[in-house]
Amino acid sequence: MINSRKQESVQRGNAFFPIQYYLIDTTNPLYNLPLHWHLEFELIHIIQGNYTMFIGNSERVLYPDDICFLTGGILHGDGKDVGKCQYESVVFDPDMLRLKNYSSDEFISRMVDRQIYADSVISADAGNQDFLSIAENLYKAMKEKPEGYELFTTGYMFQFLGLVKERKCYFEKQLTPSTGKKLRTDQLKAVLNLVQTNYNSPLSLEEMADTAGLSPKYFCRVFREMTHHTPVEYLNLYRVNCACDKLRNTDDPIIDVAYGCGFNDFSYFIKMFKRYKGMTPFKYRNYDETKHRII
Repeated sequence: MINSRKQESVQRGNAFFPIQYYLIDTTNPLYNLPLHWHLEFELIHIIQGNYTMFIGNSERVLYPDDICFLTGGILHGDGKDVGKCQYESVVFDPDMLRLKNYSSDEFISRMVDRQIYADSVISADAGNQDFLSIAENLYKAMKEKPEGYELFTTGYMFQFLGLVKERKCYFEKQLTPSTGKKLRTDQLKAVLNLVQTNYNSPLSLEEMADTAGLSPKYFCRVFREMTHHTPVEYLNLYRVNCACDKLRNTDDPIIDVAYGCGFNDFSYFIKMFKRYKGMTPFKYRNYDETKHRII
């Protein structure tokens, strides 16, 4: 679930061990990763195929065995051309690694407080094999859960962060994006917030542009540059994704789902649903999701 600030609010693991493993297949009709952010850290490993991801304020193409490390608060999600890709991910609460009065806590605390930022993408070249080896051990422990896996997992996360510090794969706060780029990111977050809170009501282009503090024409250009969607396309996609959630988790009639997600024309809802999901809402509701795990 993503709350009204586009912050994802999902229980990872449990209160005593707040970490969750995901195996993702982007070709799965149920797959969807809209732009969002969360306070937890996330470690992504590309297993096969290429994946275009929006990170911060730009797109990056990730290749097999690339690692993507996201600290809290970074806006991220699918890029324009997601591609056929399989990747795995762990999302964890960094507080589980914070040891008060120990030297390791200073480095992690500075990351949590966004005083320093880790390099988001660690490419799969010869100099970074140590990162990949640690990440693979971490994923294996989370998948197989042997006796003591909680200790193994925590140890691997410390090893990974230790390498980040040793190799200086991080930068200080003053090296964050320029004021102009940050302003655009903040404007985008404000519009995403508006869509999240008002998707089930009539929402005009003018309202979205006004939220961003831009003219409709300039807003459309900026929004498309950052998301590769027009504002209306993004709104329709968001509404379809909300409908997907209701189709999977409720028994509400499909027509009620359509109107409840902001569509005032059932035929248009069917058209948009098929465009973005490649199937009808009825087929989607009956899709065997046990064949895939999605984030």
